[in-house]
Amino acid sequence: MQKILAYGEIMLRISLDSEINSFMRSTNFGGCEANALVFLSQRGYDCEFLSSFPDNLIGKEINSFLKSLNVKCNINFDKERLGVYYTSTGKNNKPTKISYDRKATSFSKYLFPKVELHKILKDKKYVIISGITPALSQECQKNILNLIDTAKLLNVKIIYDINYRPTLWSIQECRRFNRKILNHVDFLFTNSKTLRDLFEIKVEFNEVDMFQESEQTLKKFFKTYEIPCVGMTIRKNNKLATMINYQKTNFKSQIFEINQIDRVGAGDSFLASVIHGILSGWDLNKIISFSTCSFALAHTFKGDFNQFTDTEIINFTTNSIN
Repeated sequence: MQKILAYGEIMLRISLDSEINSFMRSTNFGGCEANALVFLSQRGYDCEFLSSFPDNLIGKEINSFLKSLNVKCNINFDKERLGVYYTSTGKNNKPTKISYDRKATSFSKYLFPKVELHKILKDKKYVIISGITPALSQECQKNILNLIDTAKLLNVKIIYDINYRPTLWSIQECRRFNRKILNHVDFLFTNSKTLRDLFEIKVEFNEVDMFQESEQTLKKFFKTYEIPCVGMTIRKNNKLATMINYQKTNFKSQIFEINQIDRVGAGDSFLASVIHGILSGWDLNKIISFSTCSFALAHTFKGDFNQFTDTEIINFTTNSIN
């Protein structure tokens, strides 16, 4: 079984359920890299999470929580704090509002020893990273650069979700960092708006065609960057779709029209589903169908982790509109 490493932060999620009561809150854990890793671990892949937690009750609880989901934990424990994020679910298919409290956390302050990376990565085939992580600190940026350097030496494939968050760093900072690493990425996950904003790409498209914007954006993006596989999520009002570009060929999904309950973690479900399909040896048509169903289904429940089975995901086709 292929071994997969993910490097990222897990936070406490505090959700405000405004439909029930303006003072009603629920809590759980989440983080984009862990969301993807849990999806894969539930399918039998050998998954390991590289991170840093506070050495207290909640840090140990997260460690136990991940282990209960078949995720191995390679964790630094220290006396710092855990990051928190607050969410308010948007109504009428509007985006979930997110507010972060993740400065000076255990994760953001930890610079792991570079000499340990060879040992950590030596038996891995894939490593998952996110563009949220380098926005957190200089230490996180150094960790990612060292991780990528070592991964390339050991022929470990890089899975990268740009995940630009304007509340965490500026577009200029994000652009500079991404230019350092993108040519080392094997699997890229993003959306057309992020690519256009980040790399100052201008394209013409209409709002009727679900895929034209993504197609035109990727065409210009590829003039600068060579990436073997790019997965794109697409949202237009209450309609959802995806597109995978594999070796310069676009594979377009079916289109779903659904009532979106919670968007958080949906992109992570798409990423993990694509990787699951690739590792399972599926053809691209099956991968795009499965991963889009997973992406759409992830909008229909509250919480970060997609724990539906493959059968449940495959059967989620009744709301497809094409």
